[in-house]
Amino acid sequence: MANLNVTASVIISFAEELEDSSSTFYAALAEQFSESKEIFLNFAKECGKNKTSVVRTYQETISDALEAGFSFEGLNLKDYKTETTLAEDTSFSEALDIAIKLEENACKFYLDVAERSESLLATIPRAFSRVAKSRSNRKLKLETLLDESNS
Repeated sequence: MANLNVTASVIISFAEELEDSSSTFYAALAEQFSESKEIFLNFAKECGKNKTSVVRTYQETISDALEAGFSFEGLNLKDYKTETTLAEDTSFSEALDIAIKLEENACKFYLDVAERSESLLATIPRAFSRVAKSRSNRKLKLETLLDESNS
């Protein structure tokens, strides 16, 4: 995915993969760190909602003409990937650091896509901005958890 002229469908596929892998990651955190199980399960559930929102917006607003004629020029999807594999001995603090990095990259992806799609129908950048805000709020919760665990 190093193509710097990615189409809207590639963006949506990347967003789906991002939300699916994030959901899997948070489900694994919930299993590994039972003291924060509910928080992580809620994050996993939010990922599903984010995916649905972005895909639904795309399906409701995209047209063949738009898909063929619009690209997210200069966007390198590799810049937004985060390794989320947890080792068995990963500490809670280490896991939170990984989660925070995941949220930073995800938020940056959604904000970059929202900014680059401002010339399209308003529903498209709005959907991406909404998910970016959700991911940013999640990052704040994770940072609070990290601060509490280090106290």
